[in-house]
Amino acid sequence: MKLITLFSGTVAALGSYLLLYGVGITRGIGLAVLGAGIMEIIICFFVWKRQEKNIVQLHSQIMDFLEGREKTPRFSVNDDMFALLENAVVELENRLLLEQGKAQKENKKNVDFITDVSHQLKTPLAALKLYHEMDNKDNHSENNQKKFVLIERMEYLIYSLLRLEKLRADAYEMQFTPCDFSQLVWQVWEELALLFPEKSLIITGEATMRVDAYWMGEALKNIIKNACEHTASNGTIHVLLEAADASVSVTVEDNGGGLPEEEVPKLFQRFYRSSPTGLNEGVGIGLAITKTIVGKHHGTVYAENTMQGLKVIMCFPLLDGALVVG
Repeated sequence: MKLITLFSGTVAALGSYLLLYGVGITRGIGLAVLGAGIMEIIICFFVWKRQEKNIVQLHSQIMDFLEGREKTPRFSVNDDMFALLENAVVELENRLLLEQGKAQKENKKNVDFITDVSHQLKTPLAALKLYHEMDNKDNHSENNQKKFVLIERMEYLIYSLLRLEKLRADAYEMQFTPCDFSQLVWQVWEELALLFPEKSLIITGEATMRVDAYWMGEALKNIIKNACEHTASNGTIHVLLEAADASVSVTVEDNGGGLPEEEVPKLFQRFYRSSPTGLNEGVGIGLAITKTIVGKHHGTVYAENTMQGLKVIMCFPLLDGALVVG
């Protein structure tokens, strides 16, 4: 298109030159060449505007598909080269929907299995807990208390595992609304500060985007709680919020000394607990839930060691932006 426009401008310039400096028939030829050049420029302009409009429409179609507003891809019935690109995008969308449907079916089977197992375990655990409480009235001992802690931990493990699998299978409906991350972090900290009264939290920067506030709060709580558990009693947690034109990043960094490098890639795996964690702390599900929540927001999460401790970074694309053409 650029070459055609350049050629049209050259033709128009040549016509103008002949019209101004030519004589007789040469001026007539110059006028005809100038007219042809101007017509080509006009045609190029309208073709360019049409292509621009098609690109904007294709962009809107892709964004509607990514954000769930358009469930059924629309094939183009036009007979041009751009229609090939449109239909290739639609074919890609259809394949993604097909794979998504297969994944949802497999996830549902997994959730049904976990739900059945959880139900089968909850009943004997509840009875075991009741019998233990009855026995503990007559025989108080340290061993009985340890048994009670283990029973409660198993109950929490079952509950956490069920939540994780339901999240993966889209069993929970996300409610996306504009959210101020700074306020959300402070709300999370109000709850965690009761558990870690000697820790301190610092928030730097601001960021706002559309998220499910409940689940994003759950993701932040798991990360900040993990940071608190791996710092000294007077440890400091630093949360950095950064907003760019197309993305938002949330960084949680502690001064607890970090983890062995071989353990950092395993941090978000299910049931994984880092070596500094005590035997009675956590079940290794929280950060796996965080990774799933971040994925539901089309984001990524990873961790790395710093000079002071461990840094966890969540990065989210801003998918609700629209392409505006003047």
